[in-house]
Amino acid sequence: MYQRVLILVADGARDDLTRQLLEQGRLPNLKKHLVDRGCYRTALTVYPSTTGPAHIPFVCGLHPGTANIPGYRWLDRFEHDRRRRSIYRHRSLNSPRGLVVGRDMHPDKSISLYEYFDNPSSVLELIDYCPNKHLYKIVVRRLFRIVQAHQLDDWSRVDKLVEDVVIKRIRAASHCIIGSFFGIDENSHLHDPFDERTIASYLNIDRAVGRIADVLVSEGIYDETILAVVSDHGLSSTSVHIPLVDITRQHGFNPYRYPKLYRRSCDSAVCESGNAMAQVYFRRNGKWGPHWTWDELQQDSRCKALIDDLVQREGVTFVAARDGSDGVVFAGRNGILRARRHIDQYGVSVEGLDPLGGHLLGHFTRDELFHQTYNFTYPDAVNQLFMLFSSARSGDIAVNAEPRYDLRLQYEDPEHHASHGSLHKQHMHVPLMISVPIIDEHLSNCDLVPTILSLTGKKPLRSTDGRVLSTEAEHPLPVADSALAATAKKSSLFPILLTVGIILLGIILSSIFKEDVLRIGERLLTTYGQGWVDGILFLLTAVSSTPLVFPIWPYAMIGVALGYGILHLALVMALGSATGSLVEFYMGRYFGESAWFKKRFPNIHKHPWTHGRSKWYVTAMLFLGTASPIPCNVFYIACGVKRYSGLLFWVTMVAARLVRYTYLGLGFKYAPELFNKII
Repeated sequence: MYQRVLILVADGARDDLTRQLLEQGRLPNLKKHLVDRGCYRTALTVYPSTTGPAHIPFVCGLHPGTANIPGYRWLDRFEHDRRRRSIYRHRSLNSPRGLVVGRDMHPDKSISLYEYFDNPSSVLELIDYCPNKHLYKIVVRRLFRIVQAHQLDDWSRVDKLVEDVVIKRIRAASHCIIGSFFGIDENSHLHDPFDERTIASYLNIDRAVGRIADVLVSEGIYDETILAVVSDHGLSSTSVHIPLVDITRQHGFNPYRYPKLYRRSCDSAVCESGNAMAQVYFRRNGKWGPHWTWDELQQDSRCKALIDDLVQREGVTFVAARDGSDGVVFAGRNGILRARRHIDQYGVSVEGLDPLGGHLLGHFTRDELFHQTYNFTYPDAVNQLFMLFSSARSGDIAVNAEPRYDLRLQYEDPEHHASHGSLHKQHMHVPLMISVPIIDEHLSNCDLVPTILSLTGKKPLRSTDGRVLSTEAEHPLPVADSALAATAKKSSLFPILLTVGIILLGIILSSIFKEDVLRIGERLLTTYGQGWVDGILFLLTAVSSTPLVFPIWPYAMIGVALGYGILHLALVMALGSATGSLVEFYMGRYFGESAWFKKRFPNIHKHPWTHGRSKWYVTAMLFLGTASPIPCNVFYIACGVKRYSGLLFWVTMVAARLVRYTYLGLGFKYAPELFNKII
């Protein structure tokens, strides 16, 4: 079973271009360490398909609507009506508050992947939501590098920073690392998704993956780490900017708009996401109040005029809204598509021409819509819109632009030459490369978190919007580990022979020197008493069971020769040796994740009796292994590394050692007599 996870976010990577570069052999490290070991899949991202909200799926397994982060920019209607001045009334991820976007997430539904692992790390990942654990993250250097990149139009330095810090966190024994590379996204906006400077960012990630994989190998954790490279959205080239803010103002509205967010007397808000998608909010009677429905929008003259204007404009695919409490509407140039939901059944119908260009009509389940529209021009559109509108912070209407267009003209410096955020498949289809062989052909980015939790044997603490994907093997034994196992079988013969030799030697010596040992024993017992001799025997066995690993069998032989009762001898030695083994156990617990320990004991985390095993399996192996005469000292350290229960370890060790020294004592007591008869 896997123990660690490393997710690298190639922000803005297109599915088709990634496939093309792989086929051309320009991404050899991605192919070697992910595609060939695991798989490449075209995954489906979420709506809006934009940086920030579209990172939530592979951090928390949720849609942006579920997490209540419905866009790159949003407005909170409730907070606006409740407080006249509050930083929680609206948000733009371009603002300083964007650095702590995780605090805006729905607290009762959102739990991040970081919460499940030891020593988690966020390396320039925007969604760094981890309230219950200390999370390593970059703040000052992040700001400095991003400002520097914006000034110089050079994002390779930011990506190099991410690469270096990810490697640093691997060596610091972080079990969950999510790092984001922004070069592809930023160069696409600055130049074009297919520009050579953008392609160079793909090649930089490939080089980084090769270096990171080498570090995983050198640290001895390559095979126990789930390595994934994912994208949050695609991009399409942009040549026309639709001035949505100006259009809204032309219809008599006075909207909030970025960056002028603190303006009075506003009766609407325009919040773009990726610029190919925008949400518009409308106020009524001096209050924002509840969301407007489609029928209410049609009854308001200004809202209706704005919607009619937008759907007729070149470059606008549709305007979407709520259709009552259980439906959505996609309004296009010459018709509308309606979807009604009843439990898990969706009824889809069209009036006029379908604005989505040939969506399925009839009754379907959520899963049927997901799979059957997966490769449509607007994949999974109905489900995606329902999920978006589930957020209390989502807009009254969602405006969707066609490829080549976006919805923002003002304040873009420099001008964007690529956009994303819409429901179009160029934005929704994204590459997913993972070192685990996944069988499913159709998958969502939301599926990544529950699948990782399943592969690492962790129980989800909250429900997610994803599902556990099917894999060819839970964790096949790699070739390197097979060779290691074969070597371990050969090397295990030595301790067995050594143990048998020591036992035979003890029997022979106890037969030859029995009278001398008894004479010394009587003098000790007479001089110091039974309690002192018990204490000496306890200390000797405790020290011998620590990493010093001195042979303990002679003590059993001497104890028998001293005339100890078998059970008395077994109990004293069991308590002593269990105490010594407890030292090894806590060494594994407190030092097992240190770089020094990993360097000198690289395979301790993969001990076959603990690696991927349940508590009760480990307990059974602990009892059987310790009750046998074969030394198991490395196993005790491995139990500590696994964070096995200390109390259960102590009880099991005492019980097993009591069994061991009982039969050894009986052997040393009666075997010499048999030996004397033989000779």
